[in-house]
Amino acid sequence: MKEKAIGYVVPHTHWDREWRYPIWENRLYLRDLMEELIDTLEKNPDFKSFLMDGQVIAILDYLEICPEKEKVLKKLISENRIQIGPWYTLPDLYPVSGESIVRNLLKGKIVAQELGGYLKIGYESFGWGQPSQLPQIYKGFDIDTVIVSKNVDKSRAPRCEFIWVGADGTKVLATRLGDDARANFFMNAYLKIMTGKEYKSEEYEYQYGRDGQIYHQGDREHIQDYFLLEETGKIHKEYIEEAVKKAWHGMKDTLLPDHRIMMDGTDSTTSQPKLMELLQEINKQIEEIEFRSSSLEEYVSILKDKLNFDDVIEIHGEMRDGPTTSLSGNALMTRAYIKTLNKNVQNKLFGMTEPVSAINMLLGEKYEEKFLNKAMDYLLLSHPHDSINGVTQDKTADDVVYRLSQAGEIADTVYNRGLQQIIKKIDFSKYEKEDLILVVFNQGAKARREIIEVHIDTPQDRSIWDFCIEDSKGNKRELQFAERNEVVTPVVHLHARPYPYYADRHRVFFDTGEVPAGGYEVYRLIETDTFIRKTKFWAKTRKTDGRELATGCDFMENDIIRVKVNSDGSITITDKRINETYGPLNYYESTGDVGDYWMYYPPYSNKTYTSKGIHTSIYLKENGNLSATIGVDMVMHLPKYAYRPDNYIRGKSERSEELQELPITTYYTLKKDSDQVEVKVIIDNKCMDHRMSVLMETGVKTDTACAQGHFTVDERPALPRKDEDGRYYNELTTQPMQNFLSLYDGNRGFAVITDCLGEYELRKDHASTVAFTLFRAVRNIICTEFRSEGYFPNQDGGQLLRKLQYHYAISPQREDFTKEDLARKAEEFNVPLKPIQTSVPSSGKGILPLSYSFYEVSGKVNVSCLKKGIEDNTIILRVYNSNKTREDVTVKLNGKIQKAELTDLKEEFVQELDIEGNTIKLVIPANKIYTIKFTLTPICVL
Repeated sequence: MKEKAIGYVVPHTHWDREWRYPIWENRLYLRDLMEELIDTLEKNPDFKSFLMDGQVIAILDYLEICPEKEKVLKKLISENRIQIGPWYTLPDLYPVSGESIVRNLLKGKIVAQELGGYLKIGYESFGWGQPSQLPQIYKGFDIDTVIVSKNVDKSRAPRCEFIWVGADGTKVLATRLGDDARANFFMNAYLKIMTGKEYKSEEYEYQYGRDGQIYHQGDREHIQDYFLLEETGKIHKEYIEEAVKKAWHGMKDTLLPDHRIMMDGTDSTTSQPKLMELLQEINKQIEEIEFRSSSLEEYVSILKDKLNFDDVIEIHGEMRDGPTTSLSGNALMTRAYIKTLNKNVQNKLFGMTEPVSAINMLLGEKYEEKFLNKAMDYLLLSHPHDSINGVTQDKTADDVVYRLSQAGEIADTVYNRGLQQIIKKIDFSKYEKEDLILVVFNQGAKARREIIEVHIDTPQDRSIWDFCIEDSKGNKRELQFAERNEVVTPVVHLHARPYPYYADRHRVFFDTGEVPAGGYEVYRLIETDTFIRKTKFWAKTRKTDGRELATGCDFMENDIIRVKVNSDGSITITDKRINETYGPLNYYESTGDVGDYWMYYPPYSNKTYTSKGIHTSIYLKENGNLSATIGVDMVMHLPKYAYRPDNYIRGKSERSEELQELPITTYYTLKKDSDQVEVKVIIDNKCMDHRMSVLMETGVKTDTACAQGHFTVDERPALPRKDEDGRYYNELTTQPMQNFLSLYDGNRGFAVITDCLGEYELRKDHASTVAFTLFRAVRNIICTEFRSEGYFPNQDGGQLLRKLQYHYAISPQREDFTKEDLARKAEEFNVPLKPIQTSVPSSGKGILPLSYSFYEVSGKVNVSCLKKGIEDNTIILRVYNSNKTREDVTVKLNGKIQKAELTDLKEEFVQELDIEGNTIKLVIPANKIYTIKFTLTPICVL
């Protein structure tokens, strides 16, 4: 007799910490869910397990309100009856950095273990696409099986199960689940049986007076949802066989037809107290299949045991297949100000504060772990997919900004304290007490030489008009004066009241010369001229050497590139090295958008406007031998709003005839010896229902764009995946990026480096135009359910009616440029050198020289983090190779290295590394992430 087939019913919830409702309203519903879940599990010993959506934070949120439940929860988690993790929160993976993804999993593991254990399966049913390095990241946490249900097209993965091969070649077992993915059993069986209504039919609606008592606010909050006050669900036995077989059929594409997972849950679903009774009734009616209460772990063990892996195909690269409605791929630049702030905080925390804190460990100082852990928590609590994209009510978006702001403030505070500690240890005895001292810090792992803008204060009683700057070796650095002002600034004295400091503030640009890797360089100001402060007439005049970069209000040039500002505010760049011209670059485009947060949707009667040919005001803002800036003011006249048709087909679908002014200010900056033009844009958005982009006509004839991804560079075609008829989803021509995008056609190259942009489109036109999305301004409509919506006409935060600022650099590229070059340039753009003014101490002598490197990484690789180890006083360095070839790497730390170990991403031992003095040498394969743990003797002990 043939054994029965088995359906593994896995009850779960997809629990958004904040989405349709703000965090505290959602917390109340979470409290209800958890109390019902605990009660259900305690009363039903055969209820095997409940999956808490692959995250930990929901448990912590509940315990914050109900701490008395900690003991019972830990028991249920340790018994695997409630499964949590591996994620701390549920991030949208593309708007956040690769390091943020690692930290999320790391914290998820640590906190989950403290609560009783974590799910060792890559449950990833929430992310809006999965990056190409996710297999390697998961494997770094000993996770070899992944649930990827958003979104893998069936043409690519005709069967549910496949081997997912990441950018570096790492392989994991993956399943896209079946029809309706994580909601298959719930939508097709549970809802029909418990409500008597077919979910995907017109009968699934609330019937007044029959479906239970309701609650709805009747005042100005009437736009909020109705709530059902009584539960009227019951087991409709007559629908069991039809509904269950429909759910069974939903897993028809599995390679294990006799073993099918039945995912039983969806957004905000609860514990289903009647599930065990329901399973009993199902098994009474269905003879050929046994439906059992199960867990994700049990099902994965069955897959590993019973799959014939010869039948399992491999799928390579990232998972971003269409349609857009499944992928939610157009949320990348909604609420753009949140993404900009998030990148800024990541840069501070990972690129500045943690490295300086680790350097202080080398000096025997305290690592501010508690403050940094708090900052990390604020950051990760901002990363849930709905939160980071702002696809929420306005109050929740404001909450995300608050959390990111807290993380940024902590990072700034700890960073400055760390720099203070280093400065106190520098030996300034070479200088006199009255010398004016500047220290420039370089947190990066490679030496840098840049032209930086610095504000330097000189005492008013010395009336210094002019000065020069020399480095620690006595070399005079090239200087450009920009501005002088009198200021009075407090000097904080913790044991008394602040002193007022009367000073002249000089804004200057200067050439730093080489600033050592992971270290600093000290400079001294040398007074060359003074002035009479009481002068009313015949003021001191300025001098120039005639080498200004701008030779007019619309033209700048250095030894590498020429920049022409065109009459419409766009620019043309000529690369003098290869005599190639690019442009027009940096003009603006507005097109209609009547979609929602998740999907870009132009109106049928659309109008697309560009700033080409527009009247502008062009002016030279600043000019000197080291830096020049040209400003452009323009006003675009755009439709004030658009008509959004109900259901996308009912009513008008067009942009309004009424026009509104939209002011844009653009600043172009060129510095000496630079191959890039820095761009700052300020848009005062006063229009609704549109997508705003900035366009670059590159002339680079290529069908492929290289976008920085997570620990790699993703090479993507201009057009997304096509179906068998050669068609593709229009909305998926836009693609994600981290901090740079580059094009190359064998003759010429072009790159844009940014600390704020997150989406690009390589257009198939004669000019090889690249469009970067600046923002999508849409109405506040939340997809509560596919036939009903939460619409909040009194909330306009999604329309971005505010000033928005952007910062990026445009750079022509030579043939010999590499991905590592661009990654380094992007790091320097995102994490600037830090100038600090100090003075010679009144007493004592430091131990550090005037120029010093604490650490350095040589080779064509990039650094993701330098921080303290999670469990001890070791130092963790994470590097990655985004090239297609193996790279030789040397890591040098100035401190006695007692031990060096290669670890996984959990920071657990993999192998010991050879040490040569204070260096180690590695060979890192293509696209690999290496994490290295150092045990050192502090410098001050040597």
